[in-house]
Amino acid sequence: MSDSTQAARKIITALADNRILPADWRFFIPIFIVQQPLPIVLNARDLAEGIDIAIEKYDIQLPEWQRATYEGSKATRYSL
Repeated sequence: MSDSTQAARKIITALADNRILPADWRFFIPIFIVQQPLPIVLNARDLAEGIDIAIEKYDIQLPEWQRATYEGSKATRYSL
């Protein structure tokens, strides 16, 4: 198994942990990540941008309530 596959599986395990609240994914975890060394921040940003690209490329239909949040955060992110 490649290092990339192992890393992806670890991330998926963390994302699937229902003990972590949605607000923590949106606020606490990103704030904690940006307080880490720059290479970690850059890797996290690349992951987030890659997910955005994959959502658009594969035309993944987000639920209506999530779509408004996703589109709003995407617009804010790219306008800064």
